Amino acid sequence: MMMMKHKALFVAAFLILSLIMPVALVNALTSGNSGGTAIVGNAAPQMSSPAFTDVASADKNNSAVDVYTEYWISYTIRDNNTLVDLTTLTFKVWGANSTVGGADDAAKHYTFTYTQATDTWAETGPGSSIISANCTDPADQSATSGDFRLAFKLQKVADYSGTTTAWRINTTVIDDSSASAFVASLFFGVNYYAEITVVDTSHAWAGLSPGSVNATLTTPADGGIDLTITSNHSFSLQAEGSGDLTSDGHTIPLANVLIHKDTLGTAASLTTGYLDIGGLTGLSAGASQAETFKLWITVPSPQDSGSYTYTLYVQVVISL
Repeated sequence: MMMMKHKALFVAAFLILSLIMPVALVNALTSGNSGGTAIVGNAAPQMSSPAFTDVASADKNNSAVDVYTEYWISYTIRDNNTLVDLTTLTFKVWGANSTVGGADDAAKHYTFTYTQATDTWAETGPGSSIISANCTDPADQSATSGDFRLAFKLQKVADYSGTTTAWRINTTVIDDSSASAFVASLFFGVNYYAEITVVDTSHAWAGLSPGSVNATLTTPADGGIDLTITSNHSFSLQAEGSGDLTSDGHTIPLANVLIHKDTLGTAASLTTGYLDIGGLTGLSAGASQAETFKLWITVPSPQDSGSYTYTLYVQVVISL
């Protein structure tokens, strides 16, 4: 009996201790996370609606155009990563005497660029051909598509072409992943252009007398009439006279005036129709080229005294 009583007391004591001792709980996670990545690939740019026009938007593709006249090259460009993804737009314009990768030259090759990061248009070369004020690009470049327009002019010496396909336009757009697109479907021809400046706007033979033969000019002092010519193709110089030299009803025949670059022996008589000036035919194209020719006069005998006048005309013609 005594032993069972002690056992009961032990059990009771254990139960009481178990009730009053705290039980440690295990810390449990009730939420979590997982980092996710969605990779969007680069979308290459696309070009459409190529156009080569004048400022009135008249189509000039496959047409002959004039030098020193404003024209527009336009495209619609799309980039599904938005237009901010673009880096550069490069325009190459070249003639038959060059290639797409040729050096810039006013006669045969032009390069223009648009840079997206700075939103600027520029001319790489040859210079003085871009018309920046009329170049346009989208105001909202966060869009995926927009229109770009280059405004430019060819220089006066841009090579003349006998066809409407000799000059070509190649435009390339590149994005910031170096993906690109290009269009090379535009082409045109260039009309002939020439201009002439007669530096010596007056000339004279002084000290003549009846019977003077092949007298040279005394004005200008060097005996030659100076000219400056710009031409975009090989050219020739021609001259004509207004008619016989006259003074108070008296005349010296126009045919008595001879003309040549520098040689009396092969000089020709002036007429009232244009004729080639010997030694000044088949000259090379170029800008502001200096040329000179000479005049000789024979005075009949007898001949009345007087100040005889006429007008000499000079023109530039293409040499084909």
